[in-house]
Amino acid sequence: MKKSLHVMIFIILLLSGCATKIPIISSDTYLITIKNKQMALSDTGFLNHGKDYINVQIFSVGAVLFNLEVQENVCLDGRCTSRMEFNKLFFEYPHYEAMINDILEMKPLYDGKNKVTIEGGFEQELDLLGSHISYKVQGKSLSFKDSKNGILIKLKELK
Repeated sequence: MKKSLHVMIFIILLLSGCATKIPIISSDTYLITIKNKQMALSDTGFLNHGKDYINVQIFSVGAVLFNLEVQENVCLDGRCTSRMEFNKLFFEYPHYEAMINDILEMKPLYDGKNKVTIEGGFEQELDLLGSHISYKVQGKSLSFKDSKNGILIKLKELK
């Protein structure tokens, strides 16, 4: 039933013209949790991938609550910034330019520093000057937590 609801929402968005004009290569449904000092959201959403394009959308009662588009720049709910500026605003730490891409593509951070292989994925603990990151990717699910800055990103695949 959840799957049919998600498909129905996606079809409605396509028919209403709200969907992105960039061709989507893959689209997966997740329970998405995003928390930082500016927002705290947890609801059903989509993680869409296109060529050089990533889009995260969180819905509640059919309305888009959160829309993040990552290309050359990062656009959050229609406001676009450079990736480095996005890092400073969202993560409260500059990190490296492609960090949001690596998280949403479920790749290791910081060139795999402190990467430990686990069944179905990997874990990383990164103690940086301005942040302490616990990052885990297992299958198609991930958890990113920066305990120094109060940042949480969780993607749990819905089947």
